Amino acid sequence: MRSALILVLAIVCIMAVVPTSSAYSWTNEIVLEEDGMSWDYTEGYTDQVATSYRSFIDSEVGNDDDHVSAWELMKVDHITRNRLKTSLMEELDITFDSSSEDVHVTDVDAEISLDVLGSTSKTDGITNIYFVTYSFDRNFFDMGSSMAFDGEPETEVSITLPADAKLLSYDGIKIKTIDTKDNRTVINGFFEEEGKVTIDFTRDEVEAENEVETKL
Repeated sequence: MRSALILVLAIVCIMAVVPTSSAYSWTNEIVLEEDGMSWDYTEGYTDQVATSYRSFIDSEVGNDDDHVSAWELMKVDHITRNRLKTSLMEELDITFDSSSEDVHVTDVDAEISLDVLGSTSKTDGITNIYFVTYSFDRNFFDMGSSMAFDGEPETEVSITLPADAKLLSYDGIKIKTIDTKDNRTVINGFFEEEGKVTIDFTRDEVEAENEVETKL
C-alpha cells in the first residue's frame, strides 16, 4: 500500500505534532487513458505541522542550522523521487484483474514547494506534488474488466475513467459524487479504511459508436 507520506521524514514530523490534524492534507488525482494513466499526489502542511516538516528536513537532511536552504530542498527532491520510484518498482499500486503484469511506471517526478525555504520556525503553508506516469501494454479495454488502486486510507481521491468507459460498480471508496465530464466518468470520494478502491467497468459500445459517427 502506498504511504501517504512518501518521505520517512514526513511521517516522523507529523507524528511529532498531533495524531490527527487539519494542518495536514493529502489528495490523489488519478486520470486513466486508453494507453496509460497518471496518479498525482498533493500533500499540504500548515501551522505547526509545516514547522515540524521544515525542522526535520533541516536536522535530518540538512546541516541543522534552523534554516532550510536551496541545496537542502534539492536533496529532499532527489530523495523523494528515488524513494517513490523504488517503492513502485517493488510493488505497483495498480492492478487489472489482480495483476500488474502489463502496467509499467514510465516517469516519477516531484515538485517540492519553494515555500519550504527559510527559517524552520515559519508556519507558512507548504504544498508538495508528486507525479507518477504509467503505461499499459494493451489498450485499457483489453486489460481486464476490474481495476484496483492501493492508496492511503481516509485520503481524498478522484478517478477519471477513459472516454467511453462505463462504470459498473465500485468498492472501497466513500463516494462524494459521480460526475460526467467530456464523456468521461469522474468518481470523487475518499479511500476507506482498507486503502483499496476497486472498480468494475466495460466499454460503452453505444457511446463509442456515436463518437465514430460524429467523426465521420
